[in-house]
Amino acid sequence: MDNEALESIFYRYREMVYKTAFLYLKNEADALDVVQNTFLKLSKQKKFNDEEHLKRWLLRVSINLCKNNLKSYWKRNVSVFEEEFYQLENSDLKLQELVFKLAPKYKGVIHLYYYEGYSVKEISVILKISEAAVKQRLKRARTKLKIELEAES
Repeated sequence: MDNEALESIFYRYREMVYKTAFLYLKNEADALDVVQNTFLKLSKQKKFNDEEHLKRWLLRVSINLCKNNLKSYWKRNVSVFEEEFYQLENSDLKLQELVFKLAPKYKGVIHLYYYEGYSVKEISVILKISEAAVKQRLKRARTKLKIELEAES
């Protein structure tokens, strides 16, 4: 991939990749590392069929890098939360806080469904899980969020 094309793709999708990474990692430095590594991997790829395929590829790679990061010894034993770096337009801060507290498998589907606008079918392709698993995770995440919201009211 040439530098001009890579630069164009970077400026179009860096925020999406960053928000996804920050949602998983809750740390600006780690999220920026994932962004960098995602686009580094992209630089070694050939062209993509279409824009949607590219977008799904970027999300899948960034999620995999986040999962690898979370499995590391350092991540399992040290935790820093920098919520102020993950700001969504027109979002309820309390709900955002509760989404951050969900397990990663629930955070991922909530983020892809509500914030990135993917369908259940598209999420199943991105996360490489069945559509039924996506629906179940969405249901469980909504239930957990509802319980937490009611408890705080």
